[in-house]
Amino acid sequence: MIQKLFSTAYFPPVDYMQEMKNADAVFIEMHEHYQKQTYRNRTTILTGNGLYDLIIPIEKPSSNLIKEIRIDHSVPWQRNHWRTIESAYSKGPYFLFLRDFFEPFFNKKYVFLFDFDMEILLMLRQLFSITNSISFTSDFEKKVEKTADFRDQFLPKNRIFRPKQMDYLQIFSDRYPFEPNISCIDYLFTTGCVFL
Repeated sequence: MIQKLFSTAYFPPVDYMQEMKNADAVFIEMHEHYQKQTYRNRTTILTGNGLYDLIIPIEKPSSNLIKEIRIDHSVPWQRNHWRTIESAYSKGPYFLFLRDFFEPFFNKKYVFLFDFDMEILLMLRQLFSITNSISFTSDFEKKVEKTADFRDQFLPKNRIFRPKQMDYLQIFSDRYPFEPNISCIDYLFTTGCVFL
């Protein structure tokens, strides 16, 4: 049985979803300390101006536990993120078909980052037809046994994770070379299909 442990992520990269799909059981870490500059509160998309990070602002934490990190709604980040996504992908072949899955996340205010990320992940699992079991950790373990640990494998500074990238035609392929492992929404709005 292949078990894999993941951190939460905001519209995670393509390789994150592939690794999740290729597991028998998935665990989500909910007792780790929040780490800055990770996919826990950011995602990278491809726009007409190149790669662009969408970052969820967080309140200054009173606790560093990921499940207690609060989203900062003092700035209109949801409106800004959705407008950027629309601008980047509205001409994509599957944007109109899929927009109703995504737009609600930018209209509802979530208190906790963990809850927001998990709602997104559950929706993405549905779109990618991921049906394996999903559980949450009961406490934090620095080293895990019998489980592949992906908590620190997916980082914005190291987008090239998988040795063999899955190429697909990206929206701005006429301007930019293929960008591997950016947000899975790029893959969905472009191909409209699930992994083989």
